[in-house]
Amino acid sequence: MDTPGKPALRTLFLLAALIASVPAAAQTPIRVWHALSGPPRTALEAAATAFNQANPDYLVQPTAMQQSSSVLSKIGSELKLMSPKHPVLVVVSEASSGEMAGTPGLAYPVSDLLRDMAEPYDPNAFMPAVKASFSDASGSLLALPFLLTTPVLYYDAKAVQTAGFDPVRDLRTWNGLEQVAAKLSAGRGGACALAMQAPAWIAVENLMAMHDRPFASFDNGRAGADARIAVDVALAARHLGRLVDMARTGAYRARTEGVEPVGAFLGRACPMLLGTSGLLAHIRGRAQFEVGVMPVPFLDDVVNPPKPSLPGGFALWALRGRAPAENKGAARFAAFLASPDAQAWLAREIRSIPSTFEGWSRAQADGTVAAEPGLAVAAAELAGQMPTAASRSPRLQGKGDIEAYFDVAFDHAFQGLRQPHAALADAVVRSDALLREKATAER
Repeated sequence: MDTPGKPALRTLFLLAALIASVPAAAQTPIRVWHALSGPPRTALEAAATAFNQANPDYLVQPTAMQQSSSVLSKIGSELKLMSPKHPVLVVVSEASSGEMAGTPGLAYPVSDLLRDMAEPYDPNAFMPAVKASFSDASGSLLALPFLLTTPVLYYDAKAVQTAGFDPVRDLRTWNGLEQVAAKLSAGRGGACALAMQAPAWIAVENLMAMHDRPFASFDNGRAGADARIAVDVALAARHLGRLVDMARTGAYRARTEGVEPVGAFLGRACPMLLGTSGLLAHIRGRAQFEVGVMPVPFLDDVVNPPKPSLPGGFALWALRGRAPAENKGAARFAAFLASPDAQAWLAREIRSIPSTFEGWSRAQADGTVAAEPGLAVAAAELAGQMPTAASRSPRLQGKGDIEAYFDVAFDHAFQGLRQPHAALADAVVRSDALLREKATAER
């Protein structure tokens, strides 16, 4: 990771200087609360430094908090005060989009902010899945992805090829993946072949989206607080049942067996891993073997081709209720981050999928994609067909808790405490109770 002042940031400094326009009379602080850590936090701080040096009228001030819920809680506390001191920008996880978009008067749509502050904005610049997932019903872009990710399949290239499989042919569908996992496990004496990070997100939310099933009613939670979980439980239970069967043979290792998925993959305990593309830099930098990357497999007897997988990661949101000078600085910083050079820089530094087509072209031109071909796999998922209403990202208040309910359902199925269908149905009941509670509180 480059630090401010090193050559990799020169483009950012030049870009920020180009975006800068008429100086303001005095320096305006632009506070940014965020829940980033590690390289993404370093990247945000480096981008702020580059922007500040080229825009002396503004001072972008990132402040780290432990997690997205901490950011939301502190905002809520500030808004209860007579003179709230909430920031003009926040960076929170995609799972927090329900709270950000669902709290009346809280979010200032990024596209509206840019237009109101006369900063450049082209709605057609963004990839289809980004537009669909981060926009409201009117088409306004609510938030700007900062670390854009999607689930992918990582695999030990030598292990898969030595077993006689062609990754492109044999790892694209779940039927193929199951056969590969069975042979890899058998060849390793019944040892693990596959592990999974974030099962609720990958094996429920993405399963529904890729197979054109809604996760929730009311336009996947986007059309009001009365949304309820609409998961195709039969399809999800069938999929979970497959994983339970694989676990019985040893081919799949669940977290209930004490397996930390990423560590198991890097330690070669499990030669395949379903996880977020946000792990690309981490895995590539630590794996002592050749790592291949494929899209998340799909059920070809349900849909073919599949719909796009879901975008995840973290996004930049603007908040209402701040002074015009702060709004102007926030808009300029957002325009800076959305620019092709900044998008390509984020792809290079933290392997974020560029949100825009031009940012992607810039990342190809500067060699970033050649250096990390897994980015091309992830980007292809988001740059293809426009998602349908059913296959867009769910936007629900309490989504983090809902994902936890489904993770518990998976645990119970793997532990033999509940059958897959009953475990998932219970997660739906618990999630609906939470959604009713949230809707009542909002009213």
